[in-house]
Amino acid sequence: MDVALETSHREASVALGIGALLFTDEFEELDECAHASDLLPRLAGLIQRTQRGPVSGRPTLERVFAGLGPGSYTGLRVGLASALGLARAAEARLYGLSSFEALAYGELMVGERGAVLLEARAARYYWGELRRAAADVEVLVKPELCRESELPARCAAVPILLVPERLAATLPAGLECSTEVRRARPRADSLLALGRARIARGGLEPVAVLEPLYLAEFGAR
Repeated sequence: MDVALETSHREASVALGIGALLFTDEFEELDECAHASDLLPRLAGLIQRTQRGPVSGRPTLERVFAGLGPGSYTGLRVGLASALGLARAAEARLYGLSSFEALAYGELMVGERGAVLLEARAARYYWGELRRAAADVEVLVKPELCRESELPARCAAVPILLVPERLAATLPAGLECSTEVRRARPRADSLLALGRARIARGGLEPVAVLEPLYLAEFGAR
């Protein structure tokens, strides 16, 4: 049994993979502080539902995948601490993956190139550019912080923009370009799928400690 926790966005999610079966639970606009109180109970409820359905017995937890961000500081701290605790308690293997890479893996078609845009704070945004490969994603521009004034030029240079529903409705003016806007956000099921794909080809190793992708302030660069 594999578990994935994605908490870099306010709409957090958990996923459970048992063989080819996949089960997910997504939070609806959950306050960041509620991640701590609701994350593991929601995962426990997901496991209980699978045991009442097509899964018999009690599968052993073998692998835990965690989204490393970038994104919500509070959400990431809670998600990574929960993933580490789960892995240690179950003696399971622990893996960390970029939330941007998992998002692109789940939303882009093979060969497509696009950018991920998430809201940060103080009129700033998290930005990264990726290309979908057959069984992975290629990072073209590593996740970084950018200012609102930079968005028109950045968006004009990419064919596809992956952006959460809430942000898509409030995008700054001046982004009228040839970019196709796709509404999407980091999800645990995509994280689980990317993690499994990388393990299958030997491209992902377990870790003892998870390092969140906290991006430096502009002045600290």
